[in-house]
Amino acid sequence: MKKVRPALLPLQKHQMIPKMIVASHLMALPLPELEVRLAKLLEENPLLEVREGIVCFGCGEEFSGYPERCPRCGRYLGQGWKEIPFEDVPQWEKERGWKEFLFDEVMALAGLGEREKSIVHALFAHLDDEGFLRGNLEELALALRVSEEAIERVITKVREAGFFGFAARNALEFLDMQLEHLGLQENVANLLQAFRENPDRLERILAPYREQLFFSPAQYFESTLGREREDLQEERNLVYPDAEILEIEKGEFEVVLVPSFSMQMAISDTVLSFWRKRRGELSEGERHFFREKLDEAREVLSCLAYRYRTLLRVLEYIVEREKEFFRHGPSFFVPLTQGEIAEALGISVSGVCQVLKGKFVRFPDGLVRSVKFFFDASYQAKEAIRMLLAEEDPEHPLSDREIAERLKSLGIFIARRTCALYREEMGIPPAHLRRRTKGRWYHGYSRVS
Repeated sequence: MKKVRPALLPLQKHQMIPKMIVASHLMALPLPELEVRLAKLLEENPLLEVREGIVCFGCGEEFSGYPERCPRCGRYLGQGWKEIPFEDVPQWEKERGWKEFLFDEVMALAGLGEREKSIVHALFAHLDDEGFLRGNLEELALALRVSEEAIERVITKVREAGFFGFAARNALEFLDMQLEHLGLQENVANLLQAFRENPDRLERILAPYREQLFFSPAQYFESTLGREREDLQEERNLVYPDAEILEIEKGEFEVVLVPSFSMQMAISDTVLSFWRKRRGELSEGERHFFREKLDEAREVLSCLAYRYRTLLRVLEYIVEREKEFFRHGPSFFVPLTQGEIAEALGISVSGVCQVLKGKFVRFPDGLVRSVKFFFDASYQAKEAIRMLLAEEDPEHPLSDREIAERLKSLGIFIARRTCALYREEMGIPPAHLRRRTKGRWYHGYSRVS
């Protein structure tokens, strides 16, 4: 009998280095937050300064002036360095919790089909206040008339889209996910055994990760959505677009990043020259300080360039795919997915998710919209519903069933319940309430975009 011997095999493992963590964080920040953070960094790091001029994030060329197009690659850079005006975005609801905002994120960015969305609806209905899925999966599958495997696939798809910890069954499962995410080799079974035998050992194992661990999915989602929720609840004149889609010629559109001093940050030649000339006279502590600040400055500038270069690439791809929509209107809208963009541009899905998180774009019609707009598969149906209701008889408003029937004649096939769901998401009251408000409702609704 052949003797089995242990063997060491190489194992590849994905792990984020500090520079990747900084880049990921800077990429996800909305523009106002980014500028606040960089303003503080400018005060703390003597090697960073703001220079006059502009950078082409297509080819990396730097200019002392503000040309309309890049002399090197021909990319459109906008009409000089100017503030881009924009209209207010319609006010969003204020009485909303983490679950409502997470639901909006999942629906917009997870790339779900209609059937998958109905499963996600049911899953959110069964999430408790801590974010755990307390319902029985078998009963949920019977109610939805799908298999348990189909529900598991949807849960996995949502988690892989960047919503880590979604629908965790209990605290142990959530802890297991977090430890795996952090690259900790211990599994939950070993940790529980360690806790029973020696509670102090468990504390030592988890001590380095204490600030990164959460007690519940709700706590985790609050930490990731809390700042964004505050932004959404502020007045709309405090929402700044990160980019603008301009119609430079009839039917031809270009993406221009909104000017920001973060695009003009550079390493100070004066301070760098002083350090190089005088470093022989400096103490070891002073030399260490300058080396540390120089590394920090280079890392920040590299991450900023990656942020703007990636954002520009993603938005340009979106505009190219939605060109017919911008030219001819809602009937030509094609909902996109993060996976499609990631595959087309050769970047990770999580990278696409990070660069688009919390970003707003000013459209050619002057309205500022979230980039989630491009991932909304229900937009065409909602727009058709809006048009139908804007033209309905106030004395005899259309029921959800009648709306669904009329949508079929337009080539849009959705169920009555789906129609009611879209109507509620748009903030439109049901037929009997529209009949009561009559002219008041229609007067206000005609201005809704």
